[in-house]
Amino acid sequence: MEFDEMKKIWDAQSNKTMYAIDESALHSKVISKRKKSARIAGRSERIMIGALLFSTLIILGASIYKAEYDVMPLVLSAVTFAVAILIFFRRRERLKKQGNFENSISGDIELAISNAEYQIRLSALGKWLYLVVALLSVASVVDTLEEWYKGAFLLLFFIVGYFGARWEHKTFYVSQKTSLLKMRDKLQELSVTD
Repeated sequence: MEFDEMKKIWDAQSNKTMYAIDESALHSKVISKRKKSARIAGRSERIMIGALLFSTLIILGASIYKAEYDVMPLVLSAVTFAVAILIFFRRRERLKKQGNFENSISGDIELAISNAEYQIRLSALGKWLYLVVALLSVASVVDTLEEWYKGAFLLLFFIVGYFGARWEHKTFYVSQKTSLLKMRDKLQELSVTD
């Protein structure tokens, strides 16, 4: 072979992208993301269920202790208890669905995305519940027009909390799903080019 021909072959080879994918390392990264999304969803469920049940007990306990059975606190305790039960059943459903995903890189990333989507829905439910609790709380605190300042102070507290929950929703949960979707797209690109 002549030098020019060898140089052409060498140049053609050096212009191609040469890389290899370590599938086990990639799968480990995907499994790590899957576990993180499941851990976040599980922790959020437990915190919300616990907080809602605790709130229900405190509201009912205060009503029984004072022997005052006003409508707003009773409605608030019924709402918090009902949402805690709803989250409990959704948690059971989510855990049951986890067995439906195949044990592969694509199955694990789909499970991670499913958990992230669930977390987004749970966070959105929490934001709406927060608004309902805020309105019922303000209504139960203000008995007369002269006590408007109590309601205003409580409403201000809830507004700050709502914006904090909204920030958390976008910063953590939506960005996690976006990251997982990008990872899935990259994996699909790699499987198409292989």
